[in-house]
Amino acid sequence: ELLTDYRDAIDFVYKQTIAGMNRGLPPDELAHAIALPERFADHPFLTQFYGTVPWSVRSIYAGHLGWFDGNATNLFPLAPAEEAQRMADLAGGVDALNAKAAQSFEDGEYQWAAELADHLLALDPANDEAKALKAKALVALADQQVSANARNYYLTSAMQLGAF
Repeated sequence: ELLTDYRDAIDFVYKQTIAGMNRGLPPDELAHAIALPERFADHPFLTQFYGTVPWSVRSIYAGHLGWFDGNATNLFPLAPAEEAQRMADLAGGVDALNAKAAQSFEDGEYQWAAELADHLLALDPANDEAKALKAKALVALADQQVSANARNYYLTSAMQLGAF
């Protein structure tokens, strides 16, 4: 019964991903939309401790269609530093972007704080304030994780930024 449930859960994620791909949905949208049905989600042996459904969805997508998500904008994206500069300009400058990143952390928006810190670090990899903010956000994200792989990667990345 356990192996059947495990197989059925994997099959569910696979079929839902393929169905979404056939509807033309991009990988990130699918990764946010697909979740295990309650009968699997509540199963103690199907806890997303090692991997996660969103990671599996992205892997299935890449395995079938490759890196391209179907959005023509993503064929030749801006270089990270150029995108970061434009984000800073939209935010009102680097100081304003830094303030928005810090406020996002204070508001408990740890993912957004980490993403904004990435823009700051793309502009200045030696920015100690952005490193510290990203490290704090990663530790907070790690605290929310069930997946050991995700938690450990968050913490290892925070450690590399000088959090510990």
